[in-house]
Amino acid sequence: MKQLWVDVDSTLNNHWVRIQKWAIPSFPGNSIDRRAFTREEIMKDEPLPNAVETLKEFSKEWDIHILSARGFDDAWNITKDWLDKHNFSYTTIGIVREAKDKISILRSVEVDLFIDDLSRGQHFGPSYVELYNDVIQELDNLGINYELFKNNWLEIKERHL
Repeated sequence: MKQLWVDVDSTLNNHWVRIQKWAIPSFPGNSIDRRAFTREEIMKDEPLPNAVETLKEFSKEWDIHILSARGFDDAWNITKDWLDKHNFSYTTIGIVREAKDKISILRSVEVDLFIDDLSRGQHFGPSYVELYNDVIQELDNLGINYELFKNNWLEIKERHL
């Protein structure tokens, strides 16, 4: 089976509704209230259009590994519960504290494709305003095949399935 690694925030879900709600002092703000990262709030995130269906299609020929940078308490269990609530297909879940920490995981496993928005600076607004260029450079250096997710699962499906 091929090995697919997928991010969660801004890749599988639309966490911007939550981020905008909890921006301090108000959106776009300069920080995010910690209450944005409670189980109750995270479980309200909605999947992005076609994400669930596309991962189901991938799961026929690929092992799906969730890899997300979520530096909040009980992140693994909350992530699992959210994925299960929305019927996502996956094989494993990996949680790291920061986006740069994904590299240490990806360099030690088989990766046929990594899908991630690789965006940062949530106070700027929607994804892709500021990217984790250091992480992107490291992915390039390691020769890891990745897709910079731009909010369209149908395009991903068309290119890889």
